[in-house]
Amino acid sequence: MNRLIVFLTVVFALAVTAGCGDKKEPEVARTAGRADTSKTEFQYPPENPLFKVQGSILDSLRVKKKRFDIIRDEYWEGEGGVLANRYFEVWYPEGQTTVTHAMYVFEELMPARKKLEEYFGEAPADLFVIRNTLEIDVYKRLTGREWWYYSELKGDTAVFVPVYTLYKRGISPVAVPHEYYQWAVRKMTRYGAPRWLEEGIASRLSNEGALLLDQLYEFGNENLSMPPERIETVLQGEEDRRDSRIAYYNSYRMVERLVEKFGEEKLKRSVVLIGQGNTLDQAFTAAFGTDYNTVLKEASDYTIVLPNKKKS
Repeated sequence: MNRLIVFLTVVFALAVTAGCGDKKEPEVARTAGRADTSKTEFQYPPENPLFKVQGSILDSLRVKKKRFDIIRDEYWEGEGGVLANRYFEVWYPEGQTTVTHAMYVFEELMPARKKLEEYFGEAPADLFVIRNTLEIDVYKRLTGREWWYYSELKGDTAVFVPVYTLYKRGISPVAVPHEYYQWAVRKMTRYGAPRWLEEGIASRLSNEGALLLDQLYEFGNENLSMPPERIETVLQGEEDRRDSRIAYYNSYRMVERLVEKFGEEKLKRSVVLIGQGNTLDQAFTAAFGTDYNTVLKEASDYTIVLPNKKKS
């Protein structure tokens, strides 16, 4: 018996020595064509700091997936993956941690939906889809847009510049909800609202005013005002960065002016009335007490002057 114990001890020691002599860097994670972290296998020596980081990320993902009620979770090698719940479908590009980029989107969308429900008393039941690109060149190729135009909204889908970049720049809390709110207004009005109203309400709900104002400093104080007809034309084309950003800010100011003049409830009612099939004149007369063109004049009654920036 003693000889057997000695023999087994020697074999075990030799095995350990051999393993230490040719130690390979462990894989952080292996996935079989699916982003479901519950199906992820690991090789993890405790001293590997990369595993600790990746492990904490995956633990966080599990918690968030449960919190966001994720019902679809797929990943394809060479393509990327998708996460979805009842309300949102978020596609993310290929990569070991790009699933976290999708989670950034859910972090912004879920509160946005709750805010929309509280504001209008409802939210569209349709599925809102976001496709997140890995690089700006991919975004430009897919949409024909430049870097300054954060997203292209077509139908129920918004194609975004790399959301991770927006997140790092601190813009995602505004940019992602804005696209959702704009899409929601389109759905609620059955595509009957003017573009300035869509943009203005989306900017108001996403608290985008300060960002839009800050973007105007590049162009100075000259010719920052824009008549409503021109605003609508610019927003339909969105080709020139200067004109587009001035139009975005003016849309925001027009909606803010409507709220100041008529109140929040009348603004909400105009959206509902347009969605019920009323013309703009009918909807605005019922909501604001006067026809569409008169409301436009009231909404445009402001002056834009950029305040002097404080020296740091």
